[in-house]
Amino acid sequence: MLWHGGPPDQHPLLHGLGPEPLTEDFDGNYLKITAQGKKVAVKNFIMNSSVVTGVGNIYANEALFSAGIRPTRPASRVSRKRYVRLAEQIKIILQNAINVGGTTLRDFTGGDGKPGYFRQSLKVYGRGGDPCVACGMTLREVRLGQRSTVYCQQCQT
Repeated sequence: MLWHGGPPDQHPLLHGLGPEPLTEDFDGNYLKITAQGKKVAVKNFIMNSSVVTGVGNIYANEALFSAGIRPTRPASRVSRKRYVRLAEQIKIILQNAINVGGTTLRDFTGGDGKPGYFRQSLKVYGRGGDPCVACGMTLREVRLGQRSTVYCQQCQT
């Protein structure tokens, strides 16, 4: 346990973190402004905890698919309109995952001892080489930031 007498957001371990994705502070306008001048891939951008907290690899893949954004696109080259859609999809996907207990890939269980069931909803993550659920094209798998990244070359531009 660490004691900090000041405001929680000023604690050394929390200072510098981006907003929580399920709050009003996180939206497409925030993403667009924060992405200005960033050449990093949009997937790595949204997984950066100084941009937004809590968007891990699985949820980044799924949100980018739902928003129709190619994960390799430079963050600064995503339009405001597409960032609005991406922020909405991040919120929806994270809330859906919370509602079903998260994503169990191997042996994870929640505090109640039950596995998470979001895995049954995955549209791209872990499905490289399989057909896209939307168009049938083969899903492509690449490495971005040393993380598995799966996307549809036709649905995500």
